[in-house]
Amino acid sequence: MKRILAAVATATLALGGLVATATTAAAHTPNVDATCGALSINLTQYSDRGGNANTVKVVVDGETLLAESFGRSIERSFSLTKDEKHEWSVVVDAVDGSRYDAKKRGTIKPCVEGSTEQKVETAFYVYPKLDADKPAAWANSGYQTLIATRDGGEFWETLPENYPGDLFDVADLPADVCEGSWGVQQDVVGIHRGFDWADYQHITYPKGPYFEKLVRHRHSELADLLPECGEDAGEPVTLPAPSPVEVCDAENSVTLPETEDAAYTEEWNDERTQVTVTATPAEGVVLAPDTVTEWTFEFTGEICETEPVVVTPEAPQVTDLCGVENDGLVVPANTDEITYSSVDEGVLATAAEGATLGELPEGFTSVDASTALFAVDESAFTDEACGLIPGDIAAVCESDVPYLAYAVSLPEGVEVDGDSPLTVTFLNPDGENHVTTDLPLEGRLLWPGASATEPLQWPGWELVDGEYVETDGNFAWTRDGVQVLFEVNPDYSTVVEYPEATADCANPPSDVRLAAQETAVDATGDDVADADVAAQTAAELPRTGATVGIAAGVAALLVAAGVTLFLVRRRLAQR
Repeated sequence: MKRILAAVATATLALGGLVATATTAAAHTPNVDATCGALSINLTQYSDRGGNANTVKVVVDGETLLAESFGRSIERSFSLTKDEKHEWSVVVDAVDGSRYDAKKRGTIKPCVEGSTEQKVETAFYVYPKLDADKPAAWANSGYQTLIATRDGGEFWETLPENYPGDLFDVADLPADVCEGSWGVQQDVVGIHRGFDWADYQHITYPKGPYFEKLVRHRHSELADLLPECGEDAGEPVTLPAPSPVEVCDAENSVTLPETEDAAYTEEWNDERTQVTVTATPAEGVVLAPDTVTEWTFEFTGEICETEPVVVTPEAPQVTDLCGVENDGLVVPANTDEITYSSVDEGVLATAAEGATLGELPEGFTSVDASTALFAVDESAFTDEACGLIPGDIAAVCESDVPYLAYAVSLPEGVEVDGDSPLTVTFLNPDGENHVTTDLPLEGRLLWPGASATEPLQWPGWELVDGEYVETDGNFAWTRDGVQVLFEVNPDYSTVVEYPEATADCANPPSDVRLAAQETAVDATGDDVADADVAAQTAAELPRTGATVGIAAGVAALLVAAGVTLFLVRRRLAQR
């Protein structure tokens, strides 16, 4: 149909944890909203007995827009042309009886371009009637309380979903409410600037307050909407009470009644010596007058014997590793039977109330029947300094090239970040040191001043006009009893004697010197950079922070007095 622009539909089928075994008039809500340019339906709280057995049919201008089965609920929206009048009807066939069927029809007027139609909302109030024998009416209404509001001008045919709301207590309803002592007022109100429902939470006849624009209103009997007053309402019931259970060899508990009339919940205090049980009536259940729905039980424990429980404390763990920061004391975790606390003298173990300490583990001293002290003082820690552990450290020659081969390890209880934490420093007694960083704990390091590529070079020698000559430069100071420092962080150290040198790398062979006179290479620029190779390992070469000048020549690598090496270890976090 050309006058119907579009139909947008969203079906919402109710699923979840509550299944109604009996359905009342209050459980069917056929909401229809017809406004300029749109028609929407929202059918909720229908019976889903037999699956999708309810049906709904929507007709606009003689054309059927929807004919569909549904379960507990369905929601649909239809867009209509705004410049034409539309005749509509909605027919609902409920599976649980014709009294729940619904038939609604109406006319949607064309929208007036530029019109400022006032927004309306509908309010739902309940009140005690001034005279229970007379019909519900404004002049027969007592103190009215607002239950719910919603957009549009459609009256509720069942109780609002949020009944009784935040302002009304159903406990205020009398036992004879089903006999017609209470009424309902519904007001369709024009909403204007500054309007607030908070100003109309309660209304009293004849004082008001009154609405500025009351479009229409309707009074009805509250009993016609209450489930407990419907035809399907059962006889009033009295809920059975729960029973407390207190025994010495088990946790306090309550036995809840087995009934379909109510759901019972328990709320215990932290000590589990008091419990409050609350019964919530099932949907449709009507309680008899003065029915108890809440019970509180106290558990005194008087029936239980008072013999204390014997418990044994756990000894703290003392960790004494090298260095002060690697020492530690691990206090056992608290249990239901024993708590542990650190005191100046050590660790105090305290038995819980009603318990006593039995045989104490070694290290504990009894304070009283429920308290023992595990003494811990400074004598428990040796405070031995941490140091790197030296392995094989030696000067080696490969193809006439001198290297420092080394291996060091960390002491127990310490860790480092990364695989290359080591710094090796050749200590210059008269000038700037030669430092190589980011080295592994085991590897091989090219001796300062040496070159593994042509032209070969040695510390203390230079290549001048094609001939190797001795010099005071090119790390000649490493030849005379040089100290080598192995460092992870300068907090702890150990000293080892470097092995005495051999003659293999002491000087360049005579044939090398003669050959060099014929094949001299200018060792500058990139050649010098290539000569500064720091350490060779299976993984990668470390960075070298050497202070090498132009290195060339031959060198006697080690003197007969040997080379002194320092190994230094940093303070590290306890494992």
